[in-house]
Amino acid sequence: MPGTITHRERLMRLLRHQKTDRLPICPVGMSPFTWHTDFPSYAPVLEVAARHCEFLAGFTLNKGFALCDPKILDMKTTTIEEGERKTATTVLRTPRGELTQVRVHDRSVGSWGMLKPFIENEDDLAKMESLPFEPFTPDLSGLPAFQARVGDAGLAYLNGVSNALLTATHGMSEEFRTVFCFSEPERLRKMVERSQERLMAYMTRILDAGAGPVFRLYSIEDFVEPMMPPSFVDEFIVPYDREVVKLIHSRGRHVAMHCHGRLAAQIERMLAIGIDGTDCSESPPQNDIDLAGMIAKAEGRMFIWGYIQFETLARATPDEVDRLVREAVEAGGTGGQYVLSQAASPWMAELPGRTAENLIRMIEAGVRYGGH
Repeated sequence: MPGTITHRERLMRLLRHQKTDRLPICPVGMSPFTWHTDFPSYAPVLEVAARHCEFLAGFTLNKGFALCDPKILDMKTTTIEEGERKTATTVLRTPRGELTQVRVHDRSVGSWGMLKPFIENEDDLAKMESLPFEPFTPDLSGLPAFQARVGDAGLAYLNGVSNALLTATHGMSEEFRTVFCFSEPERLRKMVERSQERLMAYMTRILDAGAGPVFRLYSIEDFVEPMMPPSFVDEFIVPYDREVVKLIHSRGRHVAMHCHGRLAAQIERMLAIGIDGTDCSESPPQNDIDLAGMIAKAEGRMFIWGYIQFETLARATPDEVDRLVREAVEAGGTGGQYVLSQAASPWMAELPGRTAENLIRMIEAGVRYGGH
């Protein structure tokens, strides 16, 4: 019967690809256990969510500096505040010379933006490659208390596992990385293989330390069409990620892959990797496949999470939100193959337009149509 199991147990069924008793509703990136509680605009949304939703509550997983212990690096960050903006300049001294990164943060936005990355050309890459390496193990002492705080409301969602390809290209600008991936496949393969060894060792250490139960994997998103062809994912992502996921599964933990963008060609690759689900799945035209198509491709072997466009929630009428949720539930079902959510994590301090009331409407419509 609906409501006879806890939110935590419902999520565990979802992760095990078992049928759930009703539609899971899980606002991606937002919960009573995240920074959103610091901003009043989220309070009414979180109040409604606490009554009806499951939570994969984000716990930041420190991966050091591309899995290297930053203590061995000569690296210094200087932060300047001017009005609402912080500017952080990091200087990294390498055996071949200095690298500089500049990031900015506005008070009204939760995340930092990259103004200047470390690596913009071959000289910068040579400097990065000259750095020493020592394995990094994060401090997980706060995880048990966080898990206890979440309790039966959900599960800890360990946010911060980047795959071997992203680790190998850490610090590169988008432009340089794209050209490098196309023009230097043999060099890239060696870099990915080295990063894979480091990543497998890192994951083994944190699994031994009790990390889990759910990991958020960053992987395919930066390489979906039109950035790279699916064959690139087959070569540089699938075989490496599969081994990471196998390791996580062997310890009784689970993996969801974060991936915006076009998924028509990627779901079969996600299945080959073996993930349990994918978050922030978008609807057309941001995606090149609709929810019914994604559910069919997933074959019950992974869940699709998201689909209600975040920007739509800022301006849609209540009736439009109701219709979008009803259509999503009709396409995705209520048995655990689909998880209702907005298709992006909110990163702003003030929710724009009608977003707050429409997030509430989304949740309430999910309750109405989801067998609650």
